[in-house]
Amino acid sequence: MGFVYAFRLGREDLFKIGQTTMTPDKRRSSLQTSCPHELALFDAIETDEHQALEKYIKVMWSDDRSEEGGTEIYHLAESQVTEVFATCRRWLDKELPDQKLAQELEQAEPESTILPRNERAAELRRDWLELDRKQRDIRTALEWLGAEKAIVETELKLAIGTSSGIEGVATWAQTCETRRVSPDLVKAADPELFEQCLQPRFEAAKLRAALKLTGQYTYESFQEVRRSREFRITDDEQPAA
Repeated sequence: MGFVYAFRLGREDLFKIGQTTMTPDKRRSSLQTSCPHELALFDAIETDEHQALEKYIKVMWSDDRSEEGGTEIYHLAESQVTEVFATCRRWLDKELPDQKLAQELEQAEPESTILPRNERAAELRRDWLELDRKQRDIRTALEWLGAEKAIVETELKLAIGTSSGIEGVATWAQTCETRRVSPDLVKAADPELFEQCLQPRFEAAKLRAALKLTGQYTYESFQEVRRSREFRITDDEQPAA
């Protein structure tokens, strides 16, 4: 069990929102020693899903996160934080359980039945298609921005050349070296040593051959079934029944 908390920083419209396994009072005490503002508990939610809830908040209110003071600082008014925690409680009560149920249904073997269309299902389909279009537009824009950024970065790197950077512009300094053993180098230098270093790996073909000799088990008895279902939106929209 843990908590998702919101501490107000002094009288500012700044809130520290995060998760902890401590009580909110103990967490406030531990944070206060390194915080120049007085921390006051504004709200807290006790839940086993404290880590998932914190991630949800970081995604949904990412635009309100401060660029200074750490990743848990949000520029929000009191009324906004009240709405944030009301939304979080609804998410815990309804949306998260629904998501978990959908994940369980992912493993179910579906029946051949096709349900009749209704207005709510048609509305959800339209919403899904619109969100999918927006997602693709954003993905395309991000790819374009990434390509443009790469061009600018390349020009800066060429300007830096073999130097360590350009004052007040960018650095391109040597970072720590990482080393790893290259199997190709070992094999080329000493094939026998290379063979000694090979780790045996489990192979299904070897199991099948061994089972034929022992006759104790069937090959199928060691197979596990992993089911998954593919969700697809239909191509054409038909009127609701």
